[in-house]
Amino acid sequence: MRARPYLLLLPALLALGLFAAAFLSFVTISFETATPGTILTHGPPTLANYRSVLASPLARSTALDTLRLAALMTVLTAVLGYPLAYVLARSTSRWKRRLVLFGLIVTFLSGGVTRAYAWLIILGNRGLINQMLAALGLPTFRLVHNETGVVIGVVHFLLPFFVLTLLAALKNIPLSLEECARNLGASRWRVFWHVVLPLSIPGLVSAASLSFAGALSAFLFPELLGGGRVHMASNVIFETILTDFNLPRVAAMAGLFLVLALVALGLLGALERRSARLWAGGAR
Repeated sequence: MRARPYLLLLPALLALGLFAAAFLSFVTISFETATPGTILTHGPPTLANYRSVLASPLARSTALDTLRLAALMTVLTAVLGYPLAYVLARSTSRWKRRLVLFGLIVTFLSGGVTRAYAWLIILGNRGLINQMLAALGLPTFRLVHNETGVVIGVVHFLLPFFVLTLLAALKNIPLSLEECARNLGASRWRVFWHVVLPLSIPGLVSAASLSFAGALSAFLFPELLGGGRVHMASNVIFETILTDFNLPRVAAMAGLFLVLALVALGLLGALERRSARLWAGGAR
């Protein structure tokens, strides 16, 4: 009987072990040397691939661009997603909640490729937005094949994950705390600023961490909406392996980008734990 809970975890552990084994084999290749003209590798183990990646201006600029864009996407997702999560958690209007849920469900049900091409139709040089601007006699803008289109597409993709993650945190905040604050004369804005927002910060950081991780690994939207002009980690790795077939160097690049992403997510996790302790201490 005691072993039954562990048996229930067995399928998940096997899946995680399979993924870990695939990644470890990829890491092992990063210490080997590519055979010129082929995709084969040979030993002995060496750090030359890591030194090559660290010395590459493209790898350094890609890392900085990926972190910068991921941070920007996370901030925009939080700014747009927090009001939606708050409406779902606190609104007494059924049609408002249904409208927000409908938008989230439609986003979930539509595939990534479908959304990317839909944004191409909307944001393209002859897309709906620029056609409307031209019809009004206003200047048009270049909204795709640059960072603008990539940010819009990725934020649209991340928004449901952020909202649903934050929704759980907002639901756990007792409504009686807000009612007490209003009974003591606080306005709705002061109730939100001094009660709801502080208590939701741990959930906000959790949702932001999930969004940041998704933004770091974004591939489809930078590839289709960036038009090869927006260099994020996944796209650079993909393009590198297609152009020079140097699998050990690509494996080293992927490993270093993964370490960078884990460090950034670790910092967000530490911020989440610290904020939770601070607000728990303040509540006491």
